Amino acid sequence: MLKWWCKLAGCVMAAGLLLTACASEQPADPVSSRHSLNEEETVEEGQTLTIVNPEPSPSPHTSSLAETEAGQYQIQTRLTDFKLMSDTSGLAWGSTRSELRLYTTRDNGKTWTNISPSSSIQFPNNPQYGKDLFFKDLDHGWVVRDSLGSGEAIVLRTTNGGGTWKMTSLPEADDVSSIYFVNEYRGWILTVGDGADSIEAKAVYTTSNGGATWEKIMSTSLLPTESSAANQTLPKLGKPDGMMFTDEKNGYVTLIEEGVPALYVTVDGGQRWTKSASFFDDSRITGCTRFTTTAPQALNAAGTAAWVAVGCGGEGGLKYNGYFTLDAGKSWSLAPLGLPWKNEEDGELSTTFLTSLEGWSLQKSAMIHTVDQGKTWSPLPESRKLREILADYPEVVKLQFHSPQTGWLLVANHDKKRSLLMQTQDGGVSWHVL
Repeated sequence: MLKWWCKLAGCVMAAGLLLTACASEQPADPVSSRHSLNEEETVEEGQTLTIVNPEPSPSPHTSSLAETEAGQYQIQTRLTDFKLMSDTSGLAWGSTRSELRLYTTRDNGKTWTNISPSSSIQFPNNPQYGKDLFFKDLDHGWVVRDSLGSGEAIVLRTTNGGGTWKMTSLPEADDVSSIYFVNEYRGWILTVGDGADSIEAKAVYTTSNGGATWEKIMSTSLLPTESSAANQTLPKLGKPDGMMFTDEKNGYVTLIEEGVPALYVTVDGGQRWTKSASFFDDSRITGCTRFTTTAPQALNAAGTAAWVAVGCGGEGGLKYNGYFTLDAGKSWSLAPLGLPWKNEEDGELSTTFLTSLEGWSLQKSAMIHTVDQGKTWSPLPESRKLREILADYPEVVKLQFHSPQTGWLLVANHDKKRSLLMQTQDGGVSWHVL
């Protein structure tokens, strides 16, 4: 096999992929071998994936790559985010040397397919789901790259599960804040400008053809004489945390406005926005020196049920409560979750809800479970495997359940630049590494 490797490692790709057109097509790029790894560079590793599609050469960015069966290879990589699509399928990704590495599985993580776009498109930051990356299903997905000072963001799209990617540009766009699609055709992108003191220009773009073309339908004015409320636009103040649509007309955006959580609602597909009066009441959450919010998270297929975590910052760290809606964002109710204070490093994404009643939260190495919207929590039997993994990977990156039985958990050790993706198939009682 060493002889085979030597021959394989000697192959060099004949030409790079030039992306000059606004709607060019490109194949999914396998793990690249275009850069050499200097001795002083740290290899990012941790997760071992079995890749089913052949790769032209071992990547210099992975710590090892070994042949297992015909057409299957094992690589070690560092994952930074994931999206669980069904009980057996999902996506996971990270970036190495500014190259996006995107993988999908349809068999509970036994094998993965590399569906990465071309490495010629650089991603200086790790893409986040809902901000830079969105998949409606395993076939239809979009990846957005900020303008990086060029004045045009790049939108990549696939309709065949990453077999090929097409590219369009988003003119006059600065930093992309959120992306969301309600079906394979209709979607939105929210962008923000580089403003001082949290004053940022905001714009909403929409597409009705799957991302082939985009139209700007809302933009804020930074002129002090113009009111966002009067113009029915998103406010000048505040950084958006997330955007979600329930159908082609109704959607909402969460943000911190003048230090306080706020939610803006649209009923005309994103052209006009008004502030929700039922979302946040600061008199009900006391003792906070600052607030944070998360992106809205859908709790049913229609999107009519959703929740937003609102964080209260104090001397003890962060403490999260939930705001829930059952009517597509028209009204919201506060659910004090009764969870303890947590360190800011692992407090935000260690709690998740599957429905408006059922949820899970990871407290230190113990998984707890609720079926009454956080009024009461029951500790699940301790998973020795989970406890051992968390000892080496103490940072909780993300927790998500797709059904009462199946969930994924991504943990990391940022100092060692490693991460592990884990799965439960019994409701959080036992866990194993994918």
